[in-house]
Formats: sequence, structure tokens, C-alpha cells
Amino acid sequence: MLRTRESCREVKMVARKRPWFVMVLHSHLPWVMGYGRWPFGEEWIYEIAWDCYIPLIRAFRNLERDGIPANVTLSVTPVLAEQLASESFKSGLVEYLGDRRRRVADDRAEFLARGNTDLAKLTIWIEEQIDRALQDFEDMGRDIPGALADLAARGCIELATSAASHGYLPLLKHEKTKRLQIRMGKVGFKEVFGMEPRGFWFPECAYSPGLEELVAGEGYAYTVLDAMAVQGGKAMSQYGESTRTVPPTGRSVETVYKCCNSEVAVFPRHPELCAQVWSRWTGYPGDFAYREFHKQKPRSGMRYYRVTDSAGDLRTKKPYDPTVAAARAREHAAHYVGRIEEAADESRSEVPILTTAFDTELYGHWWHEGPIFLEEVARLLAQSDAVNHATPSRILEEIDWEKVDRIEPLESSWGVNCDHTVWMNECTRPMWEKIWELEDIVNDSWALTPFGPWPGDFWELQSSVDTFLREFLLMMASDWEFLMYTGTAGDYPERRFEGHRKNCAEAYGRLRAALKDHQLPEYLYEPLYDRRDADLESPEGC
Repeated sequence: MLRTRESCREVKMVARKRPWFVMVLHSHLPWVMGYGRWPFGEEWIYEIAWDCYIPLIRAFRNLERDGIPANVTLSVTPVLAEQLASESFKSGLVEYLGDRRRRVADDRAEFLARGNTDLAKLTIWIEEQIDRALQDFEDMGRDIPGALADLAARGCIELATSAASHGYLPLLKHEKTKRLQIRMGKVGFKEVFGMEPRGFWFPECAYSPGLEELVAGEGYAYTVLDAMAVQGGKAMSQYGESTRTVPPTGRSVETVYKCCNSEVAVFPRHPELCAQVWSRWTGYPGDFAYREFHKQKPRSGMRYYRVTDSAGDLRTKKPYDPTVAAARAREHAAHYVGRIEEAADESRSEVPILTTAFDTELYGHWWHEGPIFLEEVARLLAQSDAVNHATPSRILEEIDWEKVDRIEPLESSWGVNCDHTVWMNECTRPMWEKIWELEDIVNDSWALTPFGPWPGDFWELQSSVDTFLREFLLMMASDWEFLMYTGTAGDYPERRFEGHRKNCAEAYGRLRAALKDHQLPEYLYEPLYDRRDADLESPEGC
């Protein structure tokens, strides 16, 4: 059977160009700096930086050292990038890792006292991981965004952006608000990374008709959409099947399209290749050898156990073996590359383009062995004679645009039911009503623009505008609705949402009061975004 399949592949490869494989990772956390520590404050970003961002940069550098481009595209939200670039994050992460090391030492003393030598040995391995992360962090000048920008400049990875604060764009009421999120996504990205992004990630992969025009208007070249947006049919996501079904379009997800009347390229997610990694039931991360995310030691919060089985109580988990887990990750990488080659071989597209997209935080945070897996996938794809591994920008330079079809994507997301269910429901609707109320203010108010220039005499007004817009953007983050839906964070999302709403109201009150005392220049009365000659400047903290 193997010989037969390989022979068929050889025949096909003669008849068409080599297929492409694309991997996009979306990186985002809401603003948590200055909002306490456990469980959803600053520790959230420190833990993910240790588990995910630093190991991924290490993997990318390992590949680059060996002359292999990672060819991974990372979209990074400005709200995350700005946090990672802040001095408070840099010092806080070092302090956090030092605290982890002390906790591990305390755990080792306890394990030895109980005669649990296996777990005691594991603490030494975890200490080594902490020390390695600290060294890597120092080697990159404590600058994670800078390290990513350097890798992108050398062609190892590609960087893309997203909406400024990860607002859920299809449910926003006014075009101005959507444009604010999209435009500030570029402004904030350029401020941190010092480069122009070509790609734009729709938060939650959520699309509605018309968004492509706003994206095109800001100069973006491509985006990624869920398979449902392109092919219709029965909704599928990483959360499993649903009851939602729409008429199938007959279109393939194994290619690229032009979106509506714009020049924005759409890369559809490949559902099977994504599910192979991400599915909570059949995906690789559920392997019994991998590190268990949910089992933490009381008090220290450290993870010493492996998945062990699919049904057992957390108390039955067995000690983690990093050597066995790393070997399993490389086995899964080889299996995955085989799946990619098979999908390319079986595709009916003239030049198959297989696109996968995941949350970056899956690789290392939720799935500890993810960076090992990703690095091995890149190494194996570099050796493959069946598939080209490339970024979207590279593909856009290579494909024949005369043969690219135009489509009108369906409204969709990558959440449950591939629709807006997660973000718009009975529990979250009161949030949206408050967002819409503030949107009306932004839409109707000439003053609420971050795009100056304001006269020097009115700096205090600009300060109020900046505060209002910053808090408005943070209030719009899709994270609050998501956490409400999952019910995993108690009243935290409601408290954060209401805090930003209150800050908006106070800033707007100061602005209205200040306006009573000033006769402003006529040009300030021009509608938002109609100021063609204005310099783009980001409000502080956005």
C-alpha cells in the first residue's frame, strides 16, 4: 500500500506544482499588568511567557542556527505586545521565575521527607527549565517583542497583527469602532515591532461581511478565516460538532481566495489538520505521556504529573517523565507531517494550500511539549519533497493571482457552532448593551479621536480623550465575554469589564467639563477618520 501511495504521489507531482503548508499562531492576552497576581492577574502573562513565548523563541533560534526557517506566522495583538515590552513585565517575570524556583525547592524538601524520590528528581528538572528560561530571557535583552522582530527581519518567522485590544468585531455596532480597533492594531504593532504588518487576524477568527473592506482600507494583504466561512456545511470547531448547518458552498478549503471586491487574500483553516492538534478528544495534547495542565500541587502550584489516562481522577495521576514526553512529541510531529503530505496528495486543488491556525498559547502553556513538536515539524517539513512550508506573504508572491477566485465568505468564527454563541448570549448581552452605548458616544463625538494633532493649549483635553479611548478599547476585549461563557473565572470578567466602563465614564465626564471652558478650533469638529492629513499616533497604553 505504501508503494502504491508513493507512486501515485509521484505522478501527481509531475502534473501540478508542489503544495504549500501554512501555520499561523495567534498570540493574545488581555491587559493584566497592574491587576494583581493570581489567578488572572500578572501571573497569567508571566506563566505564559515562561511556558510558551520563551520556549518558542528558543525553538525558532534552534531552527535558524541549523539553517531552517521556522516559517511560522505569529499574529500578536498590540495589547499583548505592549505588555511584553513594558519594564514592569520584564522585572516582574524575573521576580516570578525566582519565586517559582523557591517553590520548587520547598516541594523537593517535602517530597524527600515523604520518600517520593521520583517527584524529588523531577523538581531538579523543573529548576533547570526555570534557569534556562531566565538565561534565554537575559540573552534576548529581556525583550520578547524585540527577539520576535529580529527573527522576522531575518526571515525565520513572519509577524502579523490583530485588533488593538482583541475586540469581537462582528458584534460591534458602528463602523468607526471597528475601524478604530483595526487601525490601532497597525499603529500599536508598529510602535512595538518597528515594522509594517501585512497580515491581520480577526479576533476569535470572527468574520462578518464588510470587515474585509475595513481591513483592505488599512493596507492589510491577507487574513485567515474558519473553514465554515468558505465551505459552509456542518459547523465544526476545536470544541467539537454542533447542530448548526448551513448550505454547503462546494468550495475547497485547500487554496486561497480573494475576499469579496477587495484585494485581501483569505486563507481558510483546514479543519482536519487543525483538529489533529487541537481537538480535546483526538488531538495530540491528550496523550497520556504529556504533562498534565490541570493537576497542580497545592500551595506551590507546580505541575509534576502526566496526563496518565482520560478518565481517572486527578488524584490518580502519575509522575511526569520529560524524556518520554519529548520522544512522544517528536513521534507526533512525524505523524503530523505524514498527515500533511497525505492531505496535499489527496487534494483536488490545482496547487493545494493547506492552512492551519491555532492559539499560540497552546504551544507550551496548555500543551507543554508543543514547542518541541513545532520545532520537529519544521525540521521534517524542511526535508520533505512533497510539501513547501511557507508563510502567507511568501505564498502571495508565488501564486498566480489570475487563477484566484473571489468569494463572499459566510459570517462565522472558530468558537462553538462556528458562530457568535460564545460571545453573545443571555449572560453577556448586558455587556454588549453597555459597549453599544459607549460606541454611540464615540460615533457621535468629534473629539474622540486618537489621531490629533491637538493644540498645545488643550493638552488636558487630549489626555482625557486618550484615557477614554484606552479604557474603551480594553473594555471591548473579547476575553470578558469568553470568560463569562466558560465560567472558569468567577466574577473576574464582570469586575474587569465594569472597571473599564467606569473609567470611560469618568474620562468622558472630565472631557465634557473641560469643553465648557474652551472655544476650540474649527478643524477639531471634523468627523473621526475624515482627517486625511492627520498623523497616526497611539494613545498611551493602547
